[in-house]
Amino acid sequence: MKIVKRISTVLALLAFAAAISFPVATSAEPGPTAVKAAAVTSPAPVPPPHPEIDDAIRLLNQAQDHLSHAAHDFGGHRTAAMGHISKALDELHRAIDYANHH
Repeated sequence: MKIVKRISTVLALLAFAAAISFPVATSAEPGPTAVKAAAVTSPAPVPPPHPEIDDAIRLLNQAQDHLSHAAHDFGGHRTAAMGHISKALDELHRAIDYANHH
């Protein structure tokens, strides 16, 4: 009777150990849901190719907006400055087009 009890205890312990290790063993291998989850995650955002020029364009647009709301004409200098900003913006856009095609 003692042997039957020991065999039962050993079998119960083996069954318990198998039950505990089963979820760990199955989660270690990627299944179809793991592959889908990996495919759904998006790649890291790509930085803009010309961050300095993009910043310059943004700042020049802000400057032009500020000048357009200025209270005075300053003897025509405000209008001239806005014209220079427009030319600078045009040159920066041309620089980006050049970089993208060469």
